[in-house]
Amino acid sequence: MAIYDGFAQIYQRGPYLRFSQLLAESVLPEYLAEVGIEAKDLLDIACGEGSFAVAMSKLGYLVTGIDQSQQMIDFGRERAKAEKALVNFQVEDMRSISFNESFDLVTCFFDSMNYMLMIQDLQDVFENTYQALRPGGYFIFDMNTIYGLAVNWMREETYIHDEADDFLEIHQQSYDYENQVATMLVTIFIQRGHLWERIEETHRERGYPIADIQFLLSEIGFEIAGMYGSLKNRSEVQITSPRVWFTVRKPVPET
Repeated sequence: MAIYDGFAQIYQRGPYLRFSQLLAESVLPEYLAEVGIEAKDLLDIACGEGSFAVAMSKLGYLVTGIDQSQQMIDFGRERAKAEKALVNFQVEDMRSISFNESFDLVTCFFDSMNYMLMIQDLQDVFENTYQALRPGGYFIFDMNTIYGLAVNWMREETYIHDEADDFLEIHQQSYDYENQVATMLVTIFIQRGHLWERIEETHRERGYPIADIQFLLSEIGFEIAGMYGSLKNRSEVQITSPRVWFTVRKPVPET
């Protein structure tokens, strides 16, 4: 089972959606207008249960959403149908994106890039995203920083993340300082009639030095148009920033 397949049923009803909704409702549209980025076709990588993709579709974008979890894609399709939105949802691994110069804008949010535990995997995502963009197109994404994983995540090693009458979600976290990898064991108890089902998934995220991310992007050919500690506030990245946001551009060939 792919990660998030078992977790998907809780993910799509929990507090995680607030992140996507805030991005689509205000943060990203305001940012795009402020910096003058115009786009029509949007690819949302690691789209999850589709809340961001559906919201952007309702704003007028032609949206394609990809995720490796079949369960997440199924939830996305259900959401799009319920909200009468047109989104092309596909099950696809972001390390092997097959699109060729098809999009004006590519997004990848909620630290999905940190799941690339090998630098070659991260490079593959960047290269395939570059290929998927039309010249002049933009790629906007966020990642947890090393500080965010090693310090912020570890402030509470075990805690109840979310609960309701019919489910309980517990997180247990650890950090491998040698390899800069954070591990989160997600344990869920969900009620099924008179019984309770236990679901466990292990999620691992790797923190990368920001300079290494910049180097990879530049080597592939991207121009770095913006880098922020907070996209909402347009703040600069600090040593203690838990997250870094990148806006990069595929240049237009000189004539």
